[in-house]
Amino acid sequence: MSRITTDIKYSFKETFRDRMNIFWMFVFPIVLFLLFGYIFGGQSGSITLYYQDNDGSQMSNTFIQALNSTGALELKDGSGMNLEQMLRDGKVSAYLEIPKGFGQDIVTTGSGGVPSADLPIYYDKSKSTSMAAVSVVQQVANGFNMKMAGAKNIINVNPTEAASSGMNYFDFLLPGILAITIMSAATNMAVGTIARLRSTGVFRKLSTTPLSSKEWIAARITTWTVLVILSLAVAVFLAWLVFNIHPNINLISLLLIVLGTALFAGFGIVVANFVKNEESAMNAVGVITFPLMFVSGTLIPVENMPWFLQYLAKISPLTYLSEGLRSSMITGNTGDAAINLAIVAVLGIILFGLGAATFSWKED
Repeated sequence: MSRITTDIKYSFKETFRDRMNIFWMFVFPIVLFLLFGYIFGGQSGSITLYYQDNDGSQMSNTFIQALNSTGALELKDGSGMNLEQMLRDGKVSAYLEIPKGFGQDIVTTGSGGVPSADLPIYYDKSKSTSMAAVSVVQQVANGFNMKMAGAKNIINVNPTEAASSGMNYFDFLLPGILAITIMSAATNMAVGTIARLRSTGVFRKLSTTPLSSKEWIAARITTWTVLVILSLAVAVFLAWLVFNIHPNINLISLLLIVLGTALFAGFGIVVANFVKNEESAMNAVGVITFPLMFVSGTLIPVENMPWFLQYLAKISPLTYLSEGLRSSMITGNTGDAAINLAIVAVLGIILFGLGAATFSWKED
C-alpha cells in the first residue's frame, strides 16, 4: 500500500507541474461549455421579427399589439431600415411589411368591398426561426379573420402544459461537457503518461523496484479519477455560479464518473500498449475520441442528428455516459440513469480489464 501511496503523491506533483495538464483539465471544459452554450443556447429565446408599419392606423397598431401579446415574437420596429437588403445579407431572418391602407382594406373587406387585405411577410427559408415567425403571424391573422367575420368557434383546442423536466440548452449541455471532460482527461492522461514514461526509460527503472505493474496501474487510476472529479467540480461550480444550474449530485452520477474514468482510462492503456510511440499514440486516440464528441449526444440531442450518425451514437460509449449523467443529474430519470450506468460499468470492466491485463514494464 505504501508503494501505491508514494506513486499517487508523485503523479499528483507531476500533473500539477505541467501547465498544459492544468489547461486541459480545468480550463478546456469551461471554454467548451461557454462556447457551445452561447452558440446553441442563444437560439432558445423568442424569435425576432422586424416590421414596418406603413399604414400607421389604429387597425395596424392593434395587429402589432396582437403579435406582441403572443410572447413568441420579439418585435422590432424597422422603420427607416432597408429590411430587404438586411434579409439578403442574412442580418434578419424575416420581416413584416404592413402596407399603406391596411386598416381601411380590413374595414372595406368586412363590408364586402374588397376580397381581402394583403399582409406581406418576407423570410429566409434557410433559417428555421423564420418559418416559426411566419406561423405566428398567420395564426394572429386567422384570429383577426374570425373576429371580423363574426365566426363562432366550433372546435376549441385546449392546450395543457404537461409536466416536464423544464430543461433548457445549458441544462442539456452540462452533462455532455462533463462526459467529454471525463473521456478527454482519462484517455489523454493514460496514453500520455504511459507513452512518455516508456520512451524516457522510467518503466525500465521501475521494473527493478518492488513496485509491480499492477500496483502502478492501481495508483494511476486512483490519481486520474481524483483529477477528473476535481475537473468536473470546477465545471459544475461554474455552471451553478454563472448559469444558475443546479445538477443533482447523487450516487449514480458519482458511479458514472468513476466508471466512466475507468472506461476511458482503460481505452487509453490499450492504445498505449499497442502504439509505442508517444506522438503516434496521442494521434491515434485523437482520431477516435474527437468524432465521438460530436456524435454521442453531448452537444446536440441524438434524435436531432442525421440517421446515419444516430447509428454511430448507439455504439459510442460516450453516448451512455452522457445520457446517464443527464438522467441522474438533470432530469431525475433514475430508471434511464441506472440502465446507462450498467452499460458504462460493463464497458468499463471490459476495457480497463483488457488494458490492465496487457500492460507490462516491457519496452518492446
